Amino acid sequence: MAEHEPMVEVFIYETRQFLEQLEQLALASESEGSFAPDDVNEIFRAMHTIKGSAAMMMLEEISKLAHAVEDIFFYIRELHPSKVDVSAITDIVLTAVDFMNGEVDKLDAGETPDGSSADMREHTHVFLRQFKIDNGDDPDVDLRKAKPSQTSAASAAPVPPHEKPQQYFIAAAKPEPAKESGLHVYAATLHFEPDCGMEEVRAFGVLNRMKDISPEFHYLPEKILEDPGAVDMIKDVGFRVWFQTDLAPDEAQKFLEETIFLDKLEFQELASTAECEYWPSPQQQAMIEAAEAATPVVPPPPERKPHPAPKPRAAGGEHESQMISVHIDKLDRLMDLVGELVIAESMVTQNPDLAGLELANFSKAARQLHKLNEELQDGVMSLRMVPIGGTFKKMNRIVRDMTKNLGKKARLVLVGEETEVDKNITEHIGDPLMHIVRNSMDHGIELPEERKAAGKPEQGTITLAAQNEGGEVVIKIQDDGGGMNREKIMEKAREKHLLTKPEEDYTDQEVFGFIFAPGFSTNDEVTEYSGRGVGMDVVVSNIRSLGGSVTVDSQEGKGTVTMIRIPLTLAIVDGMVLKVGTSRYTLPIRSIRRSFRPEGGQVFLDAEGHEMCMDAGRCCPVLRLSRLYDVDGAKEDLTQAILLLVEADGKPFLLAADELLGVQQIVVKPVPAYIRGMTERTGLTGCTLLGDGGISLIIDPEKTARLIYA
Repeated sequence: MAEHEPMVEVFIYETRQFLEQLEQLALASESEGSFAPDDVNEIFRAMHTIKGSAAMMMLEEISKLAHAVEDIFFYIRELHPSKVDVSAITDIVLTAVDFMNGEVDKLDAGETPDGSSADMREHTHVFLRQFKIDNGDDPDVDLRKAKPSQTSAASAAPVPPHEKPQQYFIAAAKPEPAKESGLHVYAATLHFEPDCGMEEVRAFGVLNRMKDISPEFHYLPEKILEDPGAVDMIKDVGFRVWFQTDLAPDEAQKFLEETIFLDKLEFQELASTAECEYWPSPQQQAMIEAAEAATPVVPPPPERKPHPAPKPRAAGGEHESQMISVHIDKLDRLMDLVGELVIAESMVTQNPDLAGLELANFSKAARQLHKLNEELQDGVMSLRMVPIGGTFKKMNRIVRDMTKNLGKKARLVLVGEETEVDKNITEHIGDPLMHIVRNSMDHGIELPEERKAAGKPEQGTITLAAQNEGGEVVIKIQDDGGGMNREKIMEKAREKHLLTKPEEDYTDQEVFGFIFAPGFSTNDEVTEYSGRGVGMDVVVSNIRSLGGSVTVDSQEGKGTVTMIRIPLTLAIVDGMVLKVGTSRYTLPIRSIRRSFRPEGGQVFLDAEGHEMCMDAGRCCPVLRLSRLYDVDGAKEDLTQAILLLVEADGKPFLLAADELLGVQQIVVKPVPAYIRGMTERTGLTGCTLLGDGGISLIIDPEKTARLIYA
């Protein structure tokens, strides 16, 4: 992401929030079959805000398109037409959202938003005209009572040349000063239109224009963009400015009246002199203070009051918002510092110099430090945790578009939307979920006539569910479609030479796992959604990069279930420190099912000479870490060693270690670049610092499972 001016960053952030809200409101309304009055107001307000913000940023194509879509909802809001084609209006909204998202992405990447919305605007105007005719209204009558928008005039301002720093506000032409009028001091209060939105950014734009006419000015609120209460103050009492200029009163007032979305202007002259040497003079300062004293005091925002706690609203039971936005880089830095603090604590409490000493007071202080560190760690992690529902809801659009394009009927059911995961995980889980849902729609859900013939409802169901299990989040994607054909998948696996053992030795889950292989597809024809074999392999690579696993199971004629397991957070995890010979390794506890010391005869060799062990009625392969990593001094007699039952990617195996040194919170550090390429062949994922300052390599259960079962 490119570096941005503060106004650009605010615009990108808020516009994306509005676009996501618009998409969800449109999809929900289409699902209900009508636009509720509250939803119409919300969509209208969002489009209205995007229109004004885009105009101020000189993004004319976005502004014009938002205005065209806004007209449709203005008509619905004002006249409540009886005939409303919800699906067609939803198509218009979603098409506009896609275009705006594309333009915002360009701006975010440092590129020039150069798309044209002319065709979309024309289609929208034609639709609105026919919409009015269908409801018996005159299509040529403009219902809007508000004053004409000044966007078009402002948008005509020339774009600054590329070699100059780009400004993202619209600067009005500087009026010619009236030389004979001397210097004047003015006070003005600007009230913006009630539903314009982004009042703090509009006030910031006024100040940028003010630099063209005034050498010095003062304003309230002082911290427009930083103070969370600034927006409420501007809404309640207006944006107040005191400035010195050589413009005559009528010219200064006209200059302020050119402000976009200005609803009302209070303007007065405080002083006038041709020989004003400094500003403000004592008399002028007294007038300013008097003006401030006469202004109603805005109560502080709710979050600034420690008592009383905010009470639930009577309608809907929702609490007033007490949230602020924090840049993710700051949270990343804070998490890094907490990780270093965890390492420092281990190095203090497990210092070798303390071995054998009886230090009661030190032990008590160390326990208190550990408790506080855990609370601090939990608090910092909670800052990064966000509900997964936002990612889940984006799948509504995919299901909706594919049902229209493929002629299928399907609905998306969301379960556990409130489940929280690390912010980084939500950013990486979106693509895998999209590919799995698309796969369910394309390969799983049947056409309505096929479902009816099979005794199923014509409308299929795809369920997205999430829940926390220990230190993991488990995401289940289930459909009630036709399921997978085992023989067809095996046939494709044969063609692609994916089989590494006799066909009869493959379990159903292993066969279904072939769909995640690169280039694998059971479709004979390439379509818009499938046939290239480049989708499902993205699922596995993304999930494994998060330290997770994915499994799939299916019943032909009944449907398919895909299970994803991902750690709740990637920064600090609990690990078991193992001793093998003279070396120490760390294994994430989330993958350990149990540990035991095997009895004589419990371990045996299979026909190929591999060590196996019977555990709870099943046969599991044994991996000696000493042989994998060529470590000297390890115990050769497994009855004297400890076996850890590990499960990864749905596959169990046993790791042999000499001793368990205990559980420790580990901060995952990347391995050096020169051995990074070896990690796939050794089952390692990184390293961590132990309490005595030594380095321990971290074993990746998923990579190790692939080594054993390859």
